[in-house]
This record gives sequence, structure tokens and C-alpha cells, in this order.
Amino acid sequence: MAYQIFIINKNGFRKFIASLDTSSQAKLVRDIDLLQKNGPILKMPFVKKIHKELWELRTSGKQKVRLIYSIRKNQIYILHWFIKKSQKIKPKELKLALSRLTSI
Repeated sequence: MAYQIFIINKNGFRKFIASLDTSSQAKLVRDIDLLQKNGPILKMPFVKKIHKELWELRTSGKQKVRLIYSIRKNQIYILHWFIKKSQKIKPKELKLALSRLTSI
């Protein structure tokens, strides 16, 4: 079953994608496609649960790109995105994703 993907703040997401190097862009598109096709059955190393209703899509390469998303029925909501520079997710990144989650 294919899942529908919705992006909160599409303009911000487009700018983020444009800021990535070409290789990271290609890997991210591949991983989003995997997520759309597999949904919640996709596991590590691609996906990690980070909160009760939030998961992290993990794209590695030259840049470590992270997308925070939530799943509701057969819909995936991409809430936040960033380049990960440390082992832990910064609290401000998680807080922003949680605030966007309340708006869907």
C-alpha cells in the first residue's frame, strides 16, 4: 500500500532541498520514496522512532539529513527537516516538529 505524503511548510522544504548537495538530494528522494511505499514497516537504518507519535527518516551520506514525520492512517506528514550535526536531536528541532504536529 502506498502512503500519501504531506509536507508542512512546502516552501521551507523546497528551500531546504535546494540547499543540499546533489548526492544528498538524490538519497533523500530515494528514502522518501521508500517511506511512501513502505510506511510504518520501514525500520532501521532508515527510520527511528523518536517520540510517541514521531519518527525520524535518516538519510546518510555527505550530509546527514533528517526528516521528522508522523503517520495518521495511510498519510505521512513531514513536519520538520534539518541536517544533523550531533548524535542527539536538539530539543528545538523536536519542539518545532511537535508544534507542527498539533496543527494537522
